[in-house]
Amino acid sequence: MRIAAHKREQHTEARCEQILQAALLIFARKGFAETTMEEVAAEANLAKGSLYLYFPSKDALLEQLLRGNLLLPGGAEMLASLRHLPARTAIPRLIVTLWRTLKERKPITRLVVREILSRPDRARLYLEQVRLPALRALAECLAHWMDRGELRGGDPMVASQCLFGMLWYLIQSQEFLGDGDEEPSDETIERMVTAIFLDGAAAPGSRAPGNHK
Repeated sequence: MRIAAHKREQHTEARCEQILQAALLIFARKGFAETTMEEVAAEANLAKGSLYLYFPSKDALLEQLLRGNLLLPGGAEMLASLRHLPARTAIPRLIVTLWRTLKERKPITRLVVREILSRPDRARLYLEQVRLPALRALAECLAHWMDRGELRGGDPMVASQCLFGMLWYLIQSQEFLGDGDEEPSDETIERMVTAIFLDGAAAPGSRAPGNHK
């Protein structure tokens, strides 16, 4: 009995996702260099030989993990849905989405910091496949609000990096340093990042140094 092509494709996609999730968990927990393909297969409840039918090497697994774990899942659609809103409505929603996505994907954050950024070839792949596309999509949206006069004018790519950079630093602080009992709530982080990005850190009515007129 022949299996329909679309059924085979669905089975292959499901099995690949199963393997990738297993690899992500064990890479993040144990480290990429220390993990063997046998351990990935065991984590995915597969025989080692079956694993090689889908991924020829650990490097192939790592590359696919990077390509699949985007910083802005459904980013184009999500940003398109926000563009028509006022910046002061859209940006808080955007920050909540970004922060919750980073929280959900802590294993990939750990993997990026420990295993990716230390290797120039992997860092380049992460930059080209993940980081730059997300930053450019965000910058395009920020430029739209700048053109409408809702955000201060400037370089939208730099603004995009500033916004994402605050969240990226905070997620790394929680993941690698930990704040113990003093760890702020998600809502506190989201409100503060929103306030700093939209209004700056200066209190209302404060003056820049040397501006005494």
